[in-house]
Amino acid sequence: MVVAEILTGIALVQKSVEFIKSNISTAKDIKDIAKQIDGFFEGEEQMNKKQGKGMGIAQQFGIESTASDFIDRKLLEEQRYELKLLIDNRFGHGTWEQILAERRDKIKQAKEAQKQAKIQAKKQQDEIMEILKWGCIIFFGIGVFILLLVLGLKAFADGKMYNAPKDYTYKQKVWQGKIIEKKYTTCRLKKRLTSKYSKKKACIYEGNNRTYTMMIEVFCPRKFKCEYKTLNSKMPDLDKVMESLRSIKEWQIKN
Repeated sequence: MVVAEILTGIALVQKSVEFIKSNISTAKDIKDIAKQIDGFFEGEEQMNKKQGKGMGIAQQFGIESTASDFIDRKLLEEQRYELKLLIDNRFGHGTWEQILAERRDKIKQAKEAQKQAKIQAKKQQDEIMEILKWGCIIFFGIGVFILLLVLGLKAFADGKMYNAPKDYTYKQKVWQGKIIEKKYTTCRLKKRLTSKYSKKKACIYEGNNRTYTMMIEVFCPRKFKCEYKTLNSKMPDLDKVMESLRSIKEWQIKN
């Protein structure tokens, strides 16, 4: 008979004791009535939890509620005492107290296990939070490092690193002599020539400071802007120029 599944409170207590009273004489071992003993304790625990539950202040301390609780408590004490006598008479004096002691130990162990489980859960939670905290710190540190590295490389590329050499302007480099700025003058057509080797036509131009230049063209302008020579230059020799070009071309073909 599984009374614990259909009865609660004082009814479960009374039914459990009634079953034990009817069957204890044939019980060979305490295990034969263990389920009903558990039913008694379960009913008692339900009564303790149910007392005043779901009631207002007036209901909890009202005459009807107080009387009902008092009667149920008296019935519980009577059933407990009767159960004690039945078990001690059948299985020996002190059996009931031994059952209570073992039950207290199991309850204590269960509470301790719950306490340790909560402590372990809290410890695991703290460990996870610690790992997450350090993970965030490391991730943030890596992010800052990458950002500084990118900014440093960009600054280096832009020539803005600390103590980086200053990049001078074009005019400053000309003044420093690092860049030789080309000067131009107006070159005017001096003569027209025809090569005796290639029959190529060319025009010789002359500018200021005896600046000579040559243009191999059929139609030559009368004047144009040419590069100014700081030293006196010689008038170009068309045949020598053409011979040099021919030699270069032959060398390129051979190699």
